[in-house]
Amino acid sequence: MRVLLSSLALLLLAACGFSPMYAQPGGGPAIGPVQVGEIEGKAGHVLRTELTRILAVENDGSAPMQLEITLAEVVTPLGLRRDESATRAELRLIANYLMTPPAPGARPMRGSVVTVVNYDIPTAAFGEISAQDDARERAAETMAERFRAELALRMAQARAESAAR
Repeated sequence: MRVLLSSLALLLLAACGFSPMYAQPGGGPAIGPVQVGEIEGKAGHVLRTELTRILAVENDGSAPMQLEITLAEVVTPLGLRRDESATRAELRLIANYLMTPPAPGARPMRGSVVTVVNYDIPTAAFGEISAQDDARERAAETMAERFRAELALRMAQARAESAAR
C-alpha cells in the first residue's frame, strides 16, 4: 500500500510540471565550470579551497567562468565582563564577487555574500587567537555553501532572462 501511495505521489508530482529550482531544462549543471581566483588571507584560502571542491561537480568540459572574490572581515566584541573585556565576539565575513563569463561581450555578474559567526573568548592566554581562527574557518566553509546557492540562483535568473528575450 505504501509503495502504491508513493508511486501515485510521484506520478502526480511529475504531472504538475515540477522542476528543480536551479536546474536547466533538460538537465545539466546548474552553474557550469567556474575557476576561482586567489583570495587573500586565511579565510580566503579556506573559502577558495571549499569553493573549488564544491564547484568541481559543475565542470562539464566547457570554458570556465572566472570568479574573483574580495573578502572583508569585521570582528565585533559582544558580552562584556566587569573589567570591560569581551566574553564573546561576532566575526562577519563579507565577500564581494565578480563572475565573468568566458564569452566575449557577456555581462559579468556582481554581488556579495555575508556570513556571521559567533564565538566565545576564553580567559586562557592566546585562547582568543585560536577561537578566532576556528570561527574564521567555520565562516569561510559556510560562505562556500552560500556561494554555491547564490551562483546557482543567479545563473537560473540569467537563463530565465535570456529565454524571455
